[in-house]
Amino acid sequence: MSISVSPLCRPSAIRTATPVGHPENQGLRTNVFEIIRRARDEGIVLKVNGDRLEADDIASPDLLAALRAQQVLLVEFLNAAGERPRRKVWPVAVSGYRFFLIGPCMSRTQALALARWRWKEAEILD
Repeated sequence: MSISVSPLCRPSAIRTATPVGHPENQGLRTNVFEIIRRARDEGIVLKVNGDRLEADDIASPDLLAALRAQQVLLVEFLNAAGERPRRKVWPVAVSGYRFFLIGPCMSRTQALALARWRWKEAEILD
């Protein structure tokens, strides 16, 4: 037994809602990483000045709408990325020997903690 609903019996909200894949809905559904990638692909550099987000060029209307919608998250993300660079390889010195600490992406503080866990006198070289 199957039940079918006539298009005339559907609630009006379903008929007037913007579909998920619709271009008007894309700006609100993109995440911070996608916005940064799209800006980079268009040749736009995003910078943070205090609590404001600045772009070095004029963005397309859809990218501009996404930037405005996610401005607070973009500022938080770019500030965090600028304060603590993360690398997979860190140069380490232990009692005169120099080598590289290789692992997952980690900040300088995390790399130093990992190196000192293994070697108490380890130092990260910059």
